[in-house]
Amino acid sequence: MSSPLLDVQNLQTEFYTSAGVIRAVRGISFSVDRGETVGLVGESGSGKSVTSLSLMRLIPSPPGKISGGKIILDGQDVLALPEREMRKLRGETVSMIFQDPFSSLNPTMTLGEQVMEAIRAHKSVSKAEAKNQTIELFKAVRIPSPEIRMKQYPHQISGGQRQRVMIAMAFSSNPSMLIADEPTTALDVTVQAQIMSLMQDFQKRNNAAILLITHDLGVVAEICDKVLVMYAGQIVEQSTVEQIFNSPKHPYTIGLLESLPQMSAHRARLISIPGQPPDLGKLTGGCPFASRCTKVMDVCLTNEPGATEVAPGQFVRCHLYGP
Repeated sequence: MSSPLLDVQNLQTEFYTSAGVIRAVRGISFSVDRGETVGLVGESGSGKSVTSLSLMRLIPSPPGKISGGKIILDGQDVLALPEREMRKLRGETVSMIFQDPFSSLNPTMTLGEQVMEAIRAHKSVSKAEAKNQTIELFKAVRIPSPEIRMKQYPHQISGGQRQRVMIAMAFSSNPSMLIADEPTTALDVTVQAQIMSLMQDFQKRNNAAILLITHDLGVVAEICDKVLVMYAGQIVEQSTVEQIFNSPKHPYTIGLLESLPQMSAHRARLISIPGQPPDLGKLTGGCPFASRCTKVMDVCLTNEPGATEVAPGQFVRCHLYGP
């Protein structure tokens, strides 16, 4: 059996602030195979984006630090690479589509200049060839009139078009893996579907892996193979899409699914999970979900649960299933 493209082992990321240490990612482990799409879901503040930035080694230091664990990407130990090799890895092996394309694009450079810069950073091509490749990339991501768009600035195009430019930059070096951090946020549903279709087309052409960070469980159900449910810096449930939607185990996962609108259900109000996620700088002993859980037990208040395999490939951090 071949090794996974991405193998994350006990990853820990912390931020050192005047208020104390914020343990944003607390010992997570997972893998992503070539050609596989893995969804990373959870509420805001659960550690999803910090996880993605850790994988790219883009945590700002100070105040942040990857304090433990291993990230093996395409056989390379990401945390052991010198910065020069890491810059080569970003783009060639793994690319990231950021959540907010407007803040991720340089407002002082034209769209064409930015994509050409990304191409020439990883390929030995002339400026003319980089321009031709940029036009082809714009066509591939369905940007109309690419020759005109190349000369425009980010503020001159719509949010959906800016996201397509970010995708074109991510595609420019044909990476083995895409990390997409909520790539359809603030876009209308038609554009969302188009963006996801572009990513799937690229995946099929290149047998690429995708790590999709999203709040949209509908998108997860449609395109993902596996799901990682994250809460308070940990993966509390990990399984296939079928297992998550047909047989969820963790009370948090069940709460997320119950909060979805149901066409067949007649509800006066949508169901929500009570309470708020915990302060990651003030975690005490016990399960971090205990104060919000409808199935809380005494042991949940004192002991943090470990991961238990409740079905083949389905792991849960919950005392309901532990020893």
